[in-house]
Amino acid sequence: MSEVYIASRKSKYYLPKEEYLTVVHFCRQYPGWVTELEQMPDSGSAIRYDKVRVQTSGDYDANAELAMRRYQIAGKKKLVDDTAIEAAGILYPWLVLGVGYGKTYHELVQRGIPCCKNTYYEVRRRFYYTLSKKL
Repeated sequence: MSEVYIASRKSKYYLPKEEYLTVVHFCRQYPGWVTELEQMPDSGSAIRYDKVRVQTSGDYDANAELAMRRYQIAGKKKLVDDTAIEAAGILYPWLVLGVGYGKTYHELVQRGIPCCKNTYYEVRRRFYYTLSKKL
């Protein structure tokens, strides 16, 4: 992200630079969350089998650790998804591509976004503002 656009203080969706960047970078983790949820490792590796007995790795509970990690990631992803739906309505899929995957408006046009550039950027500002209040 070489250039950062910060809304004017007069804007109803104004965020201080640091808060804006926090929200932007939070959203940029979205693809990683999706990938991690799809490819979450099997927790069975914490259990060793031998001919006499089954051994676990002591006090460490891999299943609980995996469940907690999945819960945390799913919660973050849901927060972005729910806020995008709240802020964008039918533009939700394109907004997630823009804020999560870094797609430009031009790339979203190629994917069929059904609105003009000004509308998209207004919706995106509303999304960032709303999400910043939830974080």
